[in-house]
Amino acid sequence: MIVGSPKTMLTTTASDPLREKILRANRAAHAREGALYLARHPEQSNFYQARRLARALDAFSKAAIPGGALLDLGCGTGYLTLPLLERGLQVTGVDLAPEMIEALAARLPRNKTTVCRLRVEEAGEFLRQDEELYDGATVSALLHHLYDYEKVIEEACARLKPGAPLLIYFEPLKDAGHSPTGHKLHRALAALDEAVYRLEMRWRGISPLDEEYVWADYQRRFGGIDLDRLEAILKKSGMEILRVEKFCARRYGWAAWIGNRIFKTPNTFYILARQANT
Repeated sequence: MIVGSPKTMLTTTASDPLREKILRANRAAHAREGALYLARHPEQSNFYQARRLARALDAFSKAAIPGGALLDLGCGTGYLTLPLLERGLQVTGVDLAPEMIEALAARLPRNKTTVCRLRVEEAGEFLRQDEELYDGATVSALLHHLYDYEKVIEEACARLKPGAPLLIYFEPLKDAGHSPTGHKLHRALAALDEAVYRLEMRWRGISPLDEEYVWADYQRRFGGIDLDRLEAILKKSGMEILRVEKFCARRYGWAAWIGNRIFKTPNTFYILARQANT
């Protein structure tokens, strides 16, 4: 296991003040998240979401070369890295925050340390400097944090071998197209779900992070990620779209079940694609 120096993440080739502001906000927010990231974000790991994630990773793993070398951008505390390692794949995990990488390193099984490389670096900067080609790549809950997610996706696609899969998972869906009634039901469910979550966080002594994400969740300022635009970028980068799934993500499994099965009001999506360029 190789852990990159925290100094690496301070390197940047861009001088855009807004981009730098967003990077600083993300460093600060994820430094506070640390090992408690998934505790603060149960919407990514509740029982309803866990089943969906397992299906998505199974489909991704079947498309990848057995034992292949994968890239996990925005790996965090191991949301995708750990289950991919369990499926017999090698993983390079990259994250902006050293606190997240440290939490992931502490969770690595001893028998996986030789097949997992961890780097503290901003995703775009890593891709611009890295020259390896990978047998697959995953991006989870990352794009909405980025100033220039389109460029990062283009660069990630360029690092894939022909036939290699790409999984973009758990991103906020822009313009979900809810009916007026559906929108009201969605808002009411979200409010109830969030109220219960706040009570639980208070009971557990975990402080929810709000102000920290005002700028860190940059793409949410525009309503999330435009799925049509993202698909166009993937196709332009030589990718074949294999699967697109829209779903409703909520803090708790019961709320996610209602949003998906009864209200049918998606607010999140994932894409599985494959590099077709030869």
